[in-house]
Amino acid sequence: MRRTLVGIVVLCITSVMVLPAAAGTSAVYPPGDSPLGTDHSAWEGTYQVWMTEIPRGRNPINHPESPLNCETVDGVVFLGPTGANCDVPAGTPAAFSVGTGFWECSTAEGLGETYHQLRRCATRRFARDINADVYHQRILIDGERLSRNRRWIFLTPGEIIDFPEKNIWHAEPGPSKSVTKGFFFILQPLDPGLHTIRVRVRDEVIGKFRFVWKLNAVT
Repeated sequence: MRRTLVGIVVLCITSVMVLPAAAGTSAVYPPGDSPLGTDHSAWEGTYQVWMTEIPRGRNPINHPESPLNCETVDGVVFLGPTGANCDVPAGTPAAFSVGTGFWECSTAEGLGETYHQLRRCATRRFARDINADVYHQRILIDGERLSRNRRWIFLTPGEIIDFPEKNIWHAEPGPSKSVTKGFFFILQPLDPGLHTIRVRVRDEVIGKFRFVWKLNAVT
């Protein structure tokens, strides 16, 4: 699902804070890399399971201050897709999606019964709603621009998500097949100190959005 999330995202727009420049493209793992032995598509699948299985009342999507934001999963810090302000362990990779930059399709939402159907759903809807003609995104990491960020678009292999009661997609609770296509980034292990990620989105259909992640990497 994407359109439901857009309504949530409108409530989570964050003002921009500028921190010292330090990184850029070198700050993230290249799209062909396999951080900690797992490729980006599989990591994105794990991230979607993590995010979707958190009930709506505590989910970082609509509660960036949630204690579940910036949670470490399998050695990677998962940052909520609408921003974060938290301490993270130095020397640890951190992963994030962009709140307006993905399409998730699941059986629970009535969008397909097989992984093949769900992959087709996610691929087609991403192409329709988040293509380069209508969706424009600028990412700054510690003040330096991440160039050609559409290289970091991935299709997840297919996951089983246990949708909780009061889940973020308003889907039928219980286990469900799911596939997501979207932007997904994994930061290289962070040096101690303050880091910031700023994302500015201009969507020709739904408007403009800004997201900020402010991370204090501590030893």
